Amino acid sequence: MVNMQEAKKLIGYCGMYCGSCGMFRGRIYAKIAQELLEVIKAAGYPEELTINPKGITPDFDFNEFVKGVEYFCKEDSGAYCQDPCKQGGGVFCKNRTCVKERGLGICYECKDFPCDHFSWTLEESPEKRKDFKRFKKLGFEGWIRFLADRAEKGYGNATRKYYTRAKKEK
Repeated sequence: MVNMQEAKKLIGYCGMYCGSCGMFRGRIYAKIAQELLEVIKAAGYPEELTINPKGITPDFDFNEFVKGVEYFCKEDSGAYCQDPCKQGGGVFCKNRTCVKERGLGICYECKDFPCDHFSWTLEESPEKRKDFKRFKKLGFEGWIRFLADRAEKGYGNATRKYYTRAKKEK
């Protein structure tokens, strides 16, 4: 069941739901890296690479590759946001400053939406228009509930796919 107080904390200024971001606390990406590392170890790499059927050796340092995968396996490695946007996490964006200056919670509440500040977001994430319509239709609480429910099922914003091993936020 969705805890609305907690879910509200995970809404970014642009309307992104941090709870369904693969980067948020390694929710999805750390799990994928962990599975890749599991496959690497189970298959016997790097020894397996030296006896492959065609005798081809990789043109990269395999041990460095494994170190990189191990880095991404750690949810607290520094590769992932640990705090939601409104608590200082995420990257800087124009939306954050604008929303705060106007005293709003998110861009979707603005009478000028969509505006020049939001145009780069729409270019990178055209599905935001559909999301804005959903926000208008469901209202703030219904919209948050929709996003939180989708995240609970493993939805990842970046790929717009569901991941069965996504970490559940408590």
